[in-house]
Amino acid sequence: MYLNYGNYLEDIPKGYMDKSKELWINSCGMYMLVTKKKLPTFRGKGRIDFQLIYIHSGCGFFDFGDGKECSIDAGNIVIYRPDEMQKYTYYGNDKPIIYWIHFTGSDIYTLFEKYGIDLSKRVITVGCSAEYVLLFNKIILELQLKRDNYAECTALLFGQLLIAMGRVTTNDEHSSIVTDKLSIESAANYFHEHFHDQISIDKYLEEKNINTNTFFRKFKTYTGLSPLQYLLDIRLSNAKSLLKNADYTISEISSIVGYDNPLYFSRLFHKHVGMSPREYRNNCGTSVF
Repeated sequence: MYLNYGNYLEDIPKGYMDKSKELWINSCGMYMLVTKKKLPTFRGKGRIDFQLIYIHSGCGFFDFGDGKECSIDAGNIVIYRPDEMQKYTYYGNDKPIIYWIHFTGSDIYTLFEKYGIDLSKRVITVGCSAEYVLLFNKIILELQLKRDNYAECTALLFGQLLIAMGRVTTNDEHSSIVTDKLSIESAANYFHEHFHDQISIDKYLEEKNINTNTFFRKFKTYTGLSPLQYLLDIRLSNAKSLLKNADYTISEISSIVGYDNPLYFSRLFHKHVGMSPREYRNNCGTSVF
C-alpha cells in the first residue's frame, strides 16, 4: 500500500500546452510508501510538459539514461524537461515522501532563471523545508477543489515555491550547510506548532529519516540549545505568558503547554524559573481564586 493523492491529468490532450500563459500548473501530488516495497515509473518518451520532483524524506533512484540507478537523497529536486525519458523508482525501505508537479508556460527557462534555479541541471539541492510541503499541499487543494481563479492561484503558489527554493540555490554557503539549517528550521517550526502535544523527538526524527545523534549535535550548534531544551523553553515561555495574562488554573496551564501531570510541571517550572508557577503569577500577573 502507498499513500497517493493529488490532481492528475496524465493523458494531456492535444493543444494542452498553453503558450499564452507564463506559468500553468497541469497536475500536482504526493507519494508516500507505507507497505508497498517498490514504486517504479517509466516514460520512455517523457511527457510534453515539465516535471519537478521534490524528495522531502528518504530517497529515490533515478536512471538518467545511462542504465544506472542514481540515489537522490531528501532535500533535492529532480527536473525533467519536455520529451525527456523518465525512469525512476522509490523503495519502501527508504520511507520516501515525494512531491511532484507538472507545469507548462510561455518561457519556463526565463522564469526559473529569474528565481535563481538553473534548468540546465537535472538535480538541484534545495534542502528540506516545511514551507515547501505547505505550498505543495495548497497547490494540490486548489487543483482538487477548482474554485474561482484556481489556475492563477496555483501559478502564484508555485512561484512562491520556486522563490523559496531559489533562495537556497543562490546562497553562498555550501549546500549541505543550507540543508542542515532548513532541517533544523523545520524541526523548530514543528516544536512551536506542537509544543502542547506529547512530542517524541526520537519518533519525529525517525519519521523524517534523520540520524538522531547528528541532528542533536547540529541543532545545538545552530540554536545553542538541545532539542529537549528548546522544546522546554517554548513550553515555559507559553506557561509564563498564560500565568501573567490569563485566568487559567495552574493545572489547566500545565495541560495546555503539554504536561499531563501538574505536579511535575510545577517542579519543572520552579527548577528552571526559580519560583513556583503560583509565585510567578503573584509576582508578575493575574491572581486566580
